[in-house]
Amino acid sequence: MNVGMYKGAAGMVAFEGWQETIAQNLASAGVPGYRKAQSTFAGVVADVTKIKHGDSVSQTENGVIPAGKRSLNLTPGSYTYTGVETNFAIGGEGFFRIRLPDGTNGYTRNGNFRVASDYSLVTQDGSTVEGDGGPITFRQEGGKVFINSEGLIIQGDQQLGKLAVFKFEKPEDLHRIGNGIIGPVGQNAALPVENAPIMHMTVEGSNVMLMEEMVSMISLGRAYDSAKKVLDVSDDSAGKAIQYLGAQS
Repeated sequence: MNVGMYKGAAGMVAFEGWQETIAQNLASAGVPGYRKAQSTFAGVVADVTKIKHGDSVSQTENGVIPAGKRSLNLTPGSYTYTGVETNFAIGGEGFFRIRLPDGTNGYTRNGNFRVASDYSLVTQDGSTVEGDGGPITFRQEGGKVFINSEGLIIQGDQQLGKLAVFKFEKPEDLHRIGNGIIGPVGQNAALPVENAPIMHMTVEGSNVMLMEEMVSMISLGRAYDSAKKVLDVSDDSAGKAIQYLGAQS
């Protein structure tokens, strides 16, 4: 196998993944609490050349090829005061836990919640927001909503509960479910965050910096062109070698 062609092609595949990451970040820059995806690259050892003797492989040569990995950037976004009583933002680490329609748990930094028809606190798409003792239900008769020094949500003179906030043993092993919601991968336990600071009538924006993404697009274009050039040069060299060997036979 032509090692140069193999490395060039592997680089182009890795950079296509980077392009998908940038496109996803740009499309979701306006989603509250969205955590941007980031791509990192490293050299991976792989079998790039096999030397045959008859019908069997007598020797395998290892080589290093570029490979990309996608992860979530957990840097906090900016906070905006909204004045809406059902808006909340986490001032430190962690995620709100919600119950998805299929019964599984999801985690989000998007605290742009609302009150459902049954007076429970839900996300904008209707998923139940979990408190430390289960769903948080508001009083039908209404009343002013505020958070006390212990983080309890109070309506009028009645305590409704405390928003459940969780962090993960392996924050690098999280995957995106969609619409600003993430979930753990494998045995990645969700751990409760004690006394998590909650800001009331505030939402956290995404942590996508549009200028950074535009710079990444420029860098991506140059990197992709370089990988393609490696592929083209290797292909041209292989073609010339075949022509030369054919002429000698």
